Amino acid sequence: MTDNEIKNCVTLICENLPVLREILNLKQAEVAGICGTSRQQIIKFEHKAAKLTKSILIALISYFSLRPKTARFLSMQGLYKNKFVQDIGFNDQIIAYVIENDINGTGEK
Repeated sequence: MTDNEIKNCVTLICENLPVLREILNLKQAEVAGICGTSRQQIIKFEHKAAKLTKSILIALISYFSLRPKTARFLSMQGLYKNKFVQDIGFNDQIIAYVIENDINGTGEK
């Protein structure tokens, strides 16, 4: 895994955070609570005025990867081809399972 892979992952997540929130109908404050930060930090991430820490990045990837609608979107963006994302346990096969089996029970297929 290289720093470039992490940077690419950060860019993808930050650029798409508003879309991910919209897909799940989440407010910035709700996302902040999910990943253990403040609403102001989420705003900064979305505007690329602050950099994600690895722990917040992993929390966001995990949360959105375990919901079929956002997992599908992130898959289309190529997130699961990223070595950093694969190293934390997400790949195309696992995401296909998440989508097919609605593992979090939301009926979001």
